[in-house]
Amino acid sequence: MQVVNLGLPLLSLPYLALKLGVDQLGRMAFALAVAQLLLMVTDYGFNLSASKAISVNRHNPEKITEIWCVVTFLRVVFALGGILCIAVAAFFFERARSEIGLFIAAYAMVIGNVLFPQWLFQGLERLRVVSIVQMLARVIVFSLVFVLVKSEDDLYWATFLQSAGFLLGGLMALPQTLRAISGGKIRLPDRPTIVAQLKEGWPVFLSTAAVNVYTTSNSFILGLFVAPVTLGYYHVAEKLIRAVQTIYSAISNAVYPHVSHLASTDRVAVLNFNRKFLKNIGSVAVLASLCVYFIGPYVIKFVFGEQFLPAADILRVFALLPMIIIFSNIFGVQTMIPLGMESAFSRVLLCAAVFDFAVFIPAAYLFGGIGAAWANIAVELFVSLTMAVLLHLRGQNPITFHLNKVTSHNARNQHQ
Repeated sequence: MQVVNLGLPLLSLPYLALKLGVDQLGRMAFALAVAQLLLMVTDYGFNLSASKAISVNRHNPEKITEIWCVVTFLRVVFALGGILCIAVAAFFFERARSEIGLFIAAYAMVIGNVLFPQWLFQGLERLRVVSIVQMLARVIVFSLVFVLVKSEDDLYWATFLQSAGFLLGGLMALPQTLRAISGGKIRLPDRPTIVAQLKEGWPVFLSTAAVNVYTTSNSFILGLFVAPVTLGYYHVAEKLIRAVQTIYSAISNAVYPHVSHLASTDRVAVLNFNRKFLKNIGSVAVLASLCVYFIGPYVIKFVFGEQFLPAADILRVFALLPMIIIFSNIFGVQTMIPLGMESAFSRVLLCAAVFDFAVFIPAAYLFGGIGAAWANIAVELFVSLTMAVLLHLRGQNPITFHLNKVTSHNARNQHQ
């Protein structure tokens, strides 16, 4: 599903670049970055925390409905808060006021994301059931791009259509959603239930927010310092590398419920599984990085044209990301969270967010898109290395836990 979510927009990106131009493409990228930040707030980390709760209670229909009610209630409240934030920004800031139409067009993704409870289907391991509906929605919206966007005057249509797939997909998946929660009674959650869900998701929300500081929000921050043209180059490079990452991130998301269920019965089995998983998917990530570095610039020249060649330099820096992020994903999402280390996971990413602000802002201000790309590399390295060290010290690192066991065994033999 993630392949479709990023793959179709990627396929339409060359057409949009041709019809809109670099400057308008940069304006669209800035509006989408704002919407992504607000989408992150509505998620509140539920794609992990609520998915885990659903997975554990998969055989309890009443509990599944109760979880859906409280999570959906909170997401609606957060979405309304996002609309209020846009209105306040438009009132106080001229730039926000001038772009409010684009912000509203992009906000369709937030509404659609609230309607479609991916966390529910992920926890139930029923993503296949709704994948066809979601893909159909994306294909419909993808087709409309070529019908409705003909020139740079169609910027608002282009921005809306980049978000409309979320909205249409959420609406089309409503029958499956209602069927999944039919085992219990739909009701407004009480205050204790709301507070409990907020507390449960808080560590993951902090980590998710921290991740967004140095991923999605970086486009927003860069847009504050550079012209739309530079942001347009950065947007193209970032879209390409994110599309490459879906090759293994889709697999990772599908594996997470299995790892969570495994962790409830056998912690050692989790480490063994992740060790093998890292070896297999890590090879794919290294191959992806090499392909991006050597082939990516030619793809940009051939697909987007010579006016977008500055994006090739940014893309070559981004080429390091796939083989770095795979480590942070397995150390963090696939190991720390299933094994109950949510607080440590959050602290690592909060530190990374602080580190990102320290390096990204001056790098973007002084060196533009290239500086922003190198700042991303530095932050992702910080995350992966920090998680690796923490897990090793606790004897839970998928790579070194056998070594820890052997070392401890030898020490006991020497003592005897």
